[in-house]
Amino acid sequence: MVDNKFLMRILKKFALSEPSPIILEKIEQLAIRLGIDEKELMKLYIDMKNKLHKGKFAETRFSDRILLLPQCLRNRSCKAELTEFGYKCNNCNRCKIPEIKKYAENKGYKVFIIPGGSIIEKIVKTFKPKAILGVACLKELVLGCIACEKAGIPAQGVVLLRDGCVETDVDWTKVKMVIDLSSAIH
Repeated sequence: MVDNKFLMRILKKFALSEPSPIILEKIEQLAIRLGIDEKELMKLYIDMKNKLHKGKFAETRFSDRILLLPQCLRNRSCKAELTEFGYKCNNCNRCKIPEIKKYAENKGYKVFIIPGGSIIEKIVKTFKPKAILGVACLKELVLGCIACEKAGIPAQGVVLLRDGCVETDVDWTKVKMVIDLSSAIH
C-alpha cells in the first residue's frame, strides 16, 4: 500500500513543475483513484492554478484587477448594507476588511465583499477585470478558478485559514503579498 502523504508530496512537486493541462488532469484522476483526501486535492489544485497564472496576474495593472472578499470575514455585528455588487463596508473596524480594502484600493484595485459566488459573474460582466484575486474557502476557490479559466482571466486565490461561513479568518499578510504582485511593467 502506498503512503498517501508521500504520494501527495510527489504529486504536488510534479504538479507545480508546470506540466501540460492533460498531465494535470491525469494527476487529478490518479489522486482520486488512490483515495487522496479531497481537501488536499483542492489545495493542490489552487496551488497549481496560482503558479500557472502568477505571471499574467503580476503583469496586470492594479487598476485592472479586482479583489473579491467573502462576506464571512465580516464581524457578526457588521451593519454593512447589501447592494447589487455585494456588501458596502461602513469602515466600522470590527473586522479587518476595512484595512485590506483601503490597502487594495490605494493600489488601484476595485474591492467587493461578496455574499456568494453567484454575484461574481455580474461583477465580471460589469467591471471587466483583467485579473482577479479571490479569498475564499477551498471549494469556492476551485469554482472561482474554473470560472476564471473559462473567462480567460488570470486569477490568484488565497484560502481561508478558518472557514465556516461566519467570522472566518485569512492570512492577511499573504493577501497583501498577492495584492502587491507586480512585474516591472507597472
